[in-house]
Amino acid sequence: MSKHKLAVEAMIFAILLASVVQISAVGISISSRFSGTVYAASGVPIANAIVVASGPAGSGYATTSSSGQYTIDKGIPTGTYTVNVIKEGYLNAQITGVQVTVGSETTGTNLILSLSGGISGRVTDSASGLSLQNIVITAFTGGTFGWTGFTDSNGNYNIATNLATGTYNVSALMPEGHITKSTTVAVTAGTQITGINLALNPSGIISGRITVTPGGAGLANVTITAYAEQYIYNGYAQTNATGYYRIGSGLGTGDYTVMAIYSGGGIPSFSSINATVTAGVETSNVNLQLAVSPPTPSGIMTGKVTDASSSKSIADAHVVASGPGGYGQADTDSNGDYVISSGLGTGAYTVTASATGYQQQNRTSVSVTVSQTAANIDFQLSLIPPAQSGRISGTVTGDSNAIPELQYPVAMLLVAASIAVVIMKSLDKRTKRLHPC
Repeated sequence: MSKHKLAVEAMIFAILLASVVQISAVGISISSRFSGTVYAASGVPIANAIVVASGPAGSGYATTSSSGQYTIDKGIPTGTYTVNVIKEGYLNAQITGVQVTVGSETTGTNLILSLSGGISGRVTDSASGLSLQNIVITAFTGGTFGWTGFTDSNGNYNIATNLATGTYNVSALMPEGHITKSTTVAVTAGTQITGINLALNPSGIISGRITVTPGGAGLANVTITAYAEQYIYNGYAQTNATGYYRIGSGLGTGDYTVMAIYSGGGIPSFSSINATVTAGVETSNVNLQLAVSPPTPSGIMTGKVTDASSSKSIADAHVVASGPGGYGQADTDSNGDYVISSGLGTGAYTVTASATGYQQQNRTSVSVTVSQTAANIDFQLSLIPPAQSGRISGTVTGDSNAIPELQYPVAMLLVAASIAVVIMKSLDKRTKRLHPC
């Protein structure tokens, strides 16, 4: 059964893996300073490029001015860093081995950008013809080049970042309520390919609950996959804190094997059941039981971690709750939300949130009761101040870009890069979870 599971997971994440770009940490700071300039190949200054410095000690970012200049002066303590540049219309560029020392400036960290190709089109519902908004579209080739875009309120998307000359797989990535669809596109650097439209078929839905036997308690963090014969269709989900799940994309009409795999108890446990799915219809109460030791009764803690200055969500922040009644931990998702659903007995807890580039924050005397939820245990983290950071500066230049820009705000490009990071981490965790099978 583990081979079946591994095959399903490989199919689910093939698109995800290839969309991961070279940036390893985005939008966080600790404090040192680099400066430099970003240039295009012909020496035209590149404005509004995002320059990210990341390393074991911390990370930080800045945007270039109208003259292509940038300075990163927060989030980068003494250490060695990789500097990446993201700019719509260009291929990502990178410099490795940049040395930073707190209290000094590493100057002349200049980068030159080459033109990207572009792919644009529209995504619609195949039955109604209506536009589909907020659909993630990926374009990738060979895992080296590729990027991610999002459909707007009219269903339009444009991907014009990090697309070198080559052939790309363009996919709607796990669109909620629909089936993933892909097409192949030949791209030439510096030119825009238009009219790459995707009409998505409606997905069926499978929902249910995973419980343990003996005991009947709901089981959190169970991986659920549903796959049709020969893996023509597949979808996946994870159970929430009370054991419920819902697979809402990737399922066409057909007969499915629904499999639950849980490895939280050390030795993986799995169970499967058959289900019939009709596109556009929900098949509910697809319930499974797993023969694992019943989880120790626990309270549930939920909250959100944000940047104190910008109120933006912080992904991959680490939250730990400890006290006489127990211990639990969790990482925030891409929206900055976290859930601790095990290890918390009744009692008072000290809860700590930390993230790369930020000062740690504690909350004390947080009350938890078994089988109840302590909600809104939120944190607003402050960046480690410039006094504890070095500096990196430089200039970014490149070729004059002929591809019209969508004028993505900095936040949107950071979100796109963050999605790639989260996807890779998710893939790593799920692969490790499956490997013992």
